[in-house]
Amino acid sequence: MATIQEIKIDLEEKSMRSLLDARTSKDSKIVAEGDSWFSYPVVKDVIDHLRQMGYAIKRHSKPGDTLENMVFGTDYAIATQVQRANNYGPVSLRETLRSVRNLKPKFVLFSAGGNDVVGSELVQYLNHKRSGLPLFREAFFRDSVNGYIRSAIVSFLEQVWQVDPEIHILMHGYDYAIPNGTQYELAGIRFSGPWVLPAFARKAITARSEQNKIIRQLVDIYNELLISLGHVYPNFHHIDLRGRFPNEAQWHNEIHLRKEGFEQVAKLYHQKMVEILLYNPVV
Repeated sequence: MATIQEIKIDLEEKSMRSLLDARTSKDSKIVAEGDSWFSYPVVKDVIDHLRQMGYAIKRHSKPGDTLENMVFGTDYAIATQVQRANNYGPVSLRETLRSVRNLKPKFVLFSAGGNDVVGSELVQYLNHKRSGLPLFREAFFRDSVNGYIRSAIVSFLEQVWQVDPEIHILMHGYDYAIPNGTQYELAGIRFSGPWVLPAFARKAITARSEQNKIIRQLVDIYNELLISLGHVYPNFHHIDLRGRFPNEAQWHNEIHLRKEGFEQVAKLYHQKMVEILLYNPVV
């Protein structure tokens, strides 16, 4: 029986052959950039399921990647001898744009923003329980979302459309994370996480009801941004996942779905692409 890694490699190889095949329809070609929802080593993720449906996909997504790195670039080197720092620039964005230019896909799929908020970043949006202040620093978070995060997403969209003004860009806004302290493990070895519960614990926000309320506010505000972008840009399409995975059993850990959940997300992307094209490109 094939392992999950063997399945992923097989899907990758088939997808790459399809991308290079002149007979492959442009409408079934996709370039994907994103985080672990599009590149999750433990189970079949969204991109794996779309490939299995028949889409030819060039994947640039990486686990743990941030929106800031995807668009602006955060990799750097420090030359201690000359006491100088060097930022390598938007390496990931350049690679994505090169794929768009060379492969001429109909769609670009984008999964980003989660890692810019959860983990160590989450603490800054919380007030300590014993401070007597509102637990969620809502105004500060809204300013971040409608300022820096919005500018990064818009920069990504506009640079893709400079290469191909007709391309359609699809992006989801995640579902409500589960603050239960579970983490990313493989063969019993912890690799990363938890990403949510430690921030709440640090601020003494220990009641699950309070944690869930804050998570809903975080996710709702982020999705509001994506919905607003859809009103501004006709070729930008928001995939709303809120409330689709309410049970902890549907989650592999705090912020990642199980394979069945990722399959549902892939089907929603597929439905949206069929809706845009007015036909099914991977029958």
